Amino acid sequence: MNRITRAHLLLWLLTIITGFNYTIAKMVMPVYLPASTIIWIRMSITTLFFSMFILLAKRSFYIEKQDYLRLFFCGLFGVTLNQIFFYEGLSRTAPINASLMMAAIPVTVFILSAIFLKDKITWVRITGLVISASGAVMLLLHSKGTFTGLFIGDILVILNAISYGIFLVIARRLIMKYDSATIVFWIFLIGTILSFPYSFTHFTVPEWRMIPMQAWLALGFIIVFATILNYYLSLDVLKDVSPSISSIYVYIQPIIAAAVAIYFSSDALDMQKFMSSIAILAGVYMVSK
Repeated sequence: MNRITRAHLLLWLLTIITGFNYTIAKMVMPVYLPASTIIWIRMSITTLFFSMFILLAKRSFYIEKQDYLRLFFCGLFGVTLNQIFFYEGLSRTAPINASLMMAAIPVTVFILSAIFLKDKITWVRITGLVISASGAVMLLLHSKGTFTGLFIGDILVILNAISYGIFLVIARRLIMKYDSATIVFWIFLIGTILSFPYSFTHFTVPEWRMIPMQAWLALGFIIVFATILNYYLSLDVLKDVSPSISSIYVYIQPIIAAAVAIYFSSDALDMQKFMSSIAILAGVYMVSK
């Protein structure tokens, strides 16, 4: 199997994991654990895991001084802002809404790639950008009209998607130079430190004994699959495919997220969401052409 094929298979795996995560995270949040507690737990465990992995596997922690600033921004956008916006947003909105708002990732990658990587700008891409944005606005207006918390949640998930899109673009130079485990360790260490003020001011001690087994299993999925495996493989595939190609797989997330959410009865696909999803995904497809 060549590396390009391997990269696309891994992207499919990551897309499935992420699609499930929207509903699974809602099984534990915010009823049993608030977003701030989940963020603190997953950051701390992920940092500890990769520090032990690097030591046991005899990998290197070394990063050249010239890459410190880029690494800092990867930690800021890829972990701190990404995690806070995503879980605070998901705790307020519905799984299908959140997955649709993630379409902002490839759009962000397109804009940044056009500015910094000199990717070609065409009228088709610009039209797609407008259509995708229109779909997001439709969904936001629908959310605002139904429930204020849902609207705020959608906005936070959009900010998360923009943050992660920035991360994908600025991280590739590092991942082409260093081991994936090394990058994940440092960005999570930086992200954990930067998120300390948020975690400290929002952290609450939950009633651990009141948390059912289903919620514990959901938390385990979030940590092992949606964090440790997700970040490691997401960076690893950037060695073989561009951020633009990687972000295209976001198209598939709403389909998986909707199927899982409907199966577990945690969300419903109404006409407004359906029409918004058509506009968002069609627009993002045009942007990627």
